[in-house]
Amino acid sequence: MKKLKTDLKSIDLKWLPPVEEWDFRSVTEAECRVACHWEYERENHPLAAAQKYFPPNYRQAAQELFPQPWTTLTKEQRQKVLATFLPSPVLQVHKLREFFKRMPLNGAHPAILQGLLHHSYVVIPNFRMHGVEAVIKEFEKWARKAAKQYPPSRRAQAAEPPFDALKWLAVARLDKARRKANVTIERARETVIAYRQANGQVDENSVLPIYASDGAWSKAKTDSHLCQEKVRSNPSILLAELA
Repeated sequence: MKKLKTDLKSIDLKWLPPVEEWDFRSVTEAECRVACHWEYERENHPLAAAQKYFPPNYRQAAQELFPQPWTTLTKEQRQKVLATFLPSPVLQVHKLREFFKRMPLNGAHPAILQGLLHHSYVVIPNFRMHGVEAVIKEFEKWARKAAKQYPPSRRAQAAEPPFDALKWLAVARLDKARRKANVTIERARETVIAYRQANGQVDENSVLPIYASDGAWSKAKTDSHLCQEKVRSNPSILLAELA
């Protein structure tokens, strides 16, 4: 890392935004996906509280707490939010009548409806005429053929929680504050290091936004904006591989 030109103890930390907006060291691996999704939704909807907005896939416990910063939530509150995100099932089978009863037609987010239209199927098994074994065999044949339309499961990648995305978001929020305070990127990087020295909490997931160069800082800011756009176009992208 480039040698600092200034004494870190002399650096002014006052321009830094509230720590709950960018210091994500308290986020655990188990909650990282939900916390990351939560924070990017806060970024995309800054007036969420005033407009009574909450992300479409959040249930009651999450709705009651959004859009509070994730790191301000207690351990118990975080657990309640995590409990609202159930593992994605391998297969769902419903009678068509029950499916339409459950379908959120009124006020549903367009992304949810589009997902149902493009990725749901009507299965009509003829048990009476052909029996269960013939139906299973035919269903397997269809499933193998239909699966070719989708990319293969990426479980190894899914296991990696998106701490990088949280780190990028921290940079984007810090960069907004440093421009408002007329602070250079180099001084902003020094300030984060000085903050770390003054606040010695362990950073076991390397989520504190410390970068070795101005270029790396700028790239992280760009990556944050790209991630933000992806979440805006597909609100569930950070949760898609939650299992």
